[in-house]
This record gives sequence, C-alpha cells and structure tokens, in this order.
Amino acid sequence: MSQSDQHAGRILIVDDSATVGMVVKNAVSSVVDMPVDLARSLGACEKLLAEHGGQYQVAVVDLSLPDAKDGEAVDMVLAYGVATIVLTGSLDSHTHERISAKPIVDYVTKQSPGSIAIVQKSVLHTLRNMNCTVLIVDDNPGYRTDLKNILLTQRLRVIEADSAAAALHEIETRGDIAVVVTAYEMPQMDGVDLCMKLRSNFPSTKLAIIGITGSTNDFAGVRFFKAGADDIIHKPFLVEEFVSRINARLDYLDSLRIIQEQANRDYLTKLYNRRYLFEAGNALFSSAKRGHIQILIAMIDIDFFKRINDTYGHDIGDKAIVSVAQAITRHFRTTDIVARMGGEEFCIVAVNNSSVEETMNRLRLDIEGMAIPLDDKESISLTVSIGVKIGRA
Repeated sequence: MSQSDQHAGRILIVDDSATVGMVVKNAVSSVVDMPVDLARSLGACEKLLAEHGGQYQVAVVDLSLPDAKDGEAVDMVLAYGVATIVLTGSLDSHTHERISAKPIVDYVTKQSPGSIAIVQKSVLHTLRNMNCTVLIVDDNPGYRTDLKNILLTQRLRVIEADSAAAALHEIETRGDIAVVVTAYEMPQMDGVDLCMKLRSNFPSTKLAIIGITGSTNDFAGVRFFKAGADDIIHKPFLVEEFVSRINARLDYLDSLRIIQEQANRDYLTKLYNRRYLFEAGNALFSSAKRGHIQILIAMIDIDFFKRINDTYGHDIGDKAIVSVAQAITRHFRTTDIVARMGGEEFCIVAVNNSSVEETMNRLRLDIEGMAIPLDDKESISLTVSIGVKIGRA
C-alpha cells in the first residue's frame, strides 16, 4: 500500500440486506468523492477494517446483523475510531437508550420517510465538521467537558474557555473558530456581554453564537437575541437537540460561503471575477501605499483571440480561455489574486513576488506549449501578451 493510499479517505457501509446496503452505498457515493465499501456481515466488516481501518472517516452501520444482533458491528467500528452513523429497523425507548449510550454521530430509522437523505446529510455533516472549530465558554469545567464530549462525537474540533475574557483571547489569536457556545451566567462578564463584544467585530455571516441558559426567566433568552446571538438553548436539553442546533448554524455559514464564492467567481474559469478583483485589489493597493507590501500587477491577453472564435467556434474559444486560466493558477500562489477581467483578458495581483521576470517567462512558455484539442487528432496552440507593473504604489 502506498503512502498516499494510507491517507486516502473511505466510507464504510455495514448492512446485511443486499437491497438496503446497495441503496445506502449508492446514495452516499453520489455525494462524496471517495471509495465506499459495503460489508454484509460482522466478518466482512472485520476484514475491511483490518485492510482499510486507518482510512475510514465515516461508517454507516446496521445495529443488528444476523451474526451481530447486539450492536457488535457498531462497537467494532467505533473501536477503530471511525465516526459512526447507526441504522436501526425500529426505535423504541430501549433501542434509543442502547444507541445513545454509544459515542456515535447519529442514528437513522430505516423506515422513516427520507431516511436515505438523512444518511447522506449526516455523512456530509461529519466530513464537514472535521474541519470546523467550536469554542465552548463556561466557568464550570464539568459542564464544559460534557459539551465537549458531545461535540467530539460529531468530529468537531473543540477548544474551551473558562471565562468570557479567555474566550475573547481565543477569538483574537485564532482564525478558525466557526461557532461559539457560551453560558449565560458567568462571573465578571456574562454570556450576553460576551455576545455583544463578539458581534462588534464578527457578524453572523462570519461567526455563529449559541447561548445556553438554565434560567427559567424568558428574559435571559431575549437578552441573548438582542445582543446578537443566533440561537438559544435552554437547559436541560437533549443531545440530539444540541447537535442539531450546532449543525444548523454550520449549515447556514456554509450556505453563505457558497453564495459569496459564487458571487466572486467567474462562471467559466472559476477564477475570481472583475468585481472581486477590484474589491480585494484595492485593499492590497492601500497596504502597498503604506509601504507594508510590494505588489505586482499583471495583465494577460490571449493573442488573436477573435480569430480563434471565428475560425473554430466559441466552444474552442472557451477551451482556450479555461486552459490559459489553469496555466496562470499553476504559476501563482493561492494567496495571490488571479482574475478574469472579461473575454480573453486576465489580471493578476501578487504580493511580494521576488522573481517576476522568471515567473512570467515560465508562464509564457507554459502557455505556448499547450495544445488546445479540436478533436481526437487535431489541436491548436496560442500565445499571450503580458504587461507588468511592480512597486509599492
């Protein structure tokens, strides 16, 4: 097994029903870009875990198999540290108690309407959560531990703060916190005051805040909302409720990011568009004027592009534009701004590039060496013109 294979992600489905197993496998395969394996018995599950155990990121496991009627397959998968979603044929109070005692991500009743869609969503949440950080703020260490353990089952990254002041420090020094879960009652600065301070710097589009209160006074919830909290949870609450609220806020942030990304990207090349270029470019230009950075601005134009469109058609013209866009991204950092200005024109704003001439020559030669396919046998080549300006504004 190669080193890249060892770190490749996989999904495991365990269900003795050929029909259910294949339906779940196909449904999960349609929403993830990684291998999905199917085991129909405890023995087959054990064999797959022995072979790929370190690669499995998520498993969907039937609670009861013919050779594992008491959840042994679930326990086996959990022992490998795999995030586990449990499938169950029915859900009574006894079954719920059995399932809830295990550190699983979620459980899904097979007969429930939309169960396959629920499995898909749960798998996607689990994979997404592995890259999301939640900050828990509470002066009670035992309660922080309880919340942390719940969130860890969801494969979220968790950090803790024992006071509002410590929470503000974490927010200031880290750039990866997506959700803050804060208690209401805390000494020195309560959760509402913390919420107000956070909202002065972080809108709901950047940071989600969930308040938790054990107060029987409804005004506590009102104060949280007025301070800018996105959600309120009243103690005592069910684990499922808490998890659902967290995932709902992360889903909202995901939706906003997707909308923002679509607004900033060119539909054809997926490069940044003209609007984003001027927005972000102006900020870099202002920094350059203050002498903080050196910026490079380059304009790139495909030579005789109208002739390509007129001779070979707009589909080939689009292929040429996409090929040039891909070439440009190969020669610049992800932190640089590479944008399509429109038509066959591109613009680059790069920061502190110390080898401008070398970079541009490599790019030019890369583009000149490309073959834009016309069909299986023929292709065309193209050239570009590049203009460069370097300085501190």
